[in-house]
Amino acid sequence: MKKTLFIFLLVTVKMFAQDTLIYSQKNSLMFSNKYLLFPKTNKFEHIFKTDDGQTWFGKGTYTIKKSKIILDFGDSEENIKSETQIERIYDKSNVFDTLIVKFIDKKISKSMGHIKYNEKYYYTDFDGQLKIPKSELKKDELPIVETFIQGSIINIELRDINILSALIITAYDIYSYYHFESNFTRVLNFKNNKIKSEDFYGTTKKNAIFELLK
Repeated sequence: MKKTLFIFLLVTVKMFAQDTLIYSQKNSLMFSNKYLLFPKTNKFEHIFKTDDGQTWFGKGTYTIKKSKIILDFGDSEENIKSETQIERIYDKSNVFDTLIVKFIDKKISKSMGHIKYNEKYYYTDFDGQLKIPKSELKKDELPIVETFIQGSIINIELRDINILSALIITAYDIYSYYHFESNFTRVLNFKNNKIKSEDFYGTTKKNAIFELLK
């Protein structure tokens, strides 16, 4: 009993001495599954990524009781979704024949994106920009274009198309397909500085083992 208590206290002391602890699932060549613990604030993030660009993301607070780590998932999409902004720039003094659309991805330096309008796709160049002829957009009284952000289809109204010169779309990690894990509790085994978990994502026929990255 004393030995078990000593090991638990030793692990706890080590945890609080570090800013971030990353527990990564073993045997994860085709995917990435990590729990990030922040001991000074008792907060955590969970990030599971597949090789086809999908991401499961969750965050919240955690507590450790005996040989269990209790993860309370909060609103995981609030901060990421709050990065999404649609800005329309109007210029009455200069009228242009084309609409410039600029994508800004806050995660990566090279932003990519596309616009869909009337079943036609427009793709960005290497600078994250694309152009749409206004002659195409003026076919509708209120043109609505479509884009893709984090796995969701976003519809954007283009009012006053004659004086609309640019459309700026800002988001975080635009082309990843996000599944947000929010508002539930997950209890995992925590022993010998390893996390043992039920396989929630179909990666193994056994329980998933997470080891601390050094």
